[in-house]
Amino acid sequence: MRNRLILTVLALAVVALATLAPSASATRVSDGQLKAQLRNAKQQLRLARERAQKARADLAAALELRARTADGQTATPPPGVTLPAGMDPALAAKLLADGVVSDEEIAALQTRAVRAGKLVHRWKFKARRITQRVQRRRQIATWARRHDWRPLIEIAGHTYGVSPAGLYRMMMLESGGQPTVGTTYKGLFQYTPGEWVRHWNPWRHESIFNGWAQIRATALALSKGMGPSQWPNTYPMAF
Repeated sequence: MRNRLILTVLALAVVALATLAPSASATRVSDGQLKAQLRNAKQQLRLARERAQKARADLAAALELRARTADGQTATPPPGVTLPAGMDPALAAKLLADGVVSDEEIAALQTRAVRAGKLVHRWKFKARRITQRVQRRRQIATWARRHDWRPLIEIAGHTYGVSPAGLYRMMMLESGGQPTVGTTYKGLFQYTPGEWVRHWNPWRHESIFNGWAQIRATALALSKGMGPSQWPNTYPMAF
């Protein structure tokens, strides 16, 4: 009974990990989606900056108001005391509801300002990261358009733990770096159409002549140990 329970727990753990582990196709975000994310991040950054500016202004006004009402007058606002320039009257009324700007109220405004500043930093970081991804995709598209395969092979090789040098050698042996060659076998790494659309390939919906898609698919295939069976002639020479 105990062994059966252990096996059941292990099986459930394996299923859970398989469910949580994203596939290459599941995590793929389209260029349009990425650009939409960037627009949203920039908008949120703008709003966060506005809120942070408002929080800092409210804190500064509250500190100035406390200095002006330090004589202990209790009216709201005290006679003869003018509000700091630009201060929200509603905020002033709230702060002076009990006749004094308390330390607790100042502390609350300070906390608000700090949190607003942190939110600005988070959205700034996110916008910067998405911008870098957009720029990287543009660079990748340029390399692919120019048939500049070496940097793309470096990316794919390091992503999937495959030797970029070996991957490049195998590509040259298969197609000479020409993405549109082939009759029965097609593309940089000479796939048959049937093999290209198999379920293991996350880029099976891309054109078989898409060089960048073939580079990534091949790097993934090699990481799965498919090299000797899929490329029996060129794999031993390349690796």
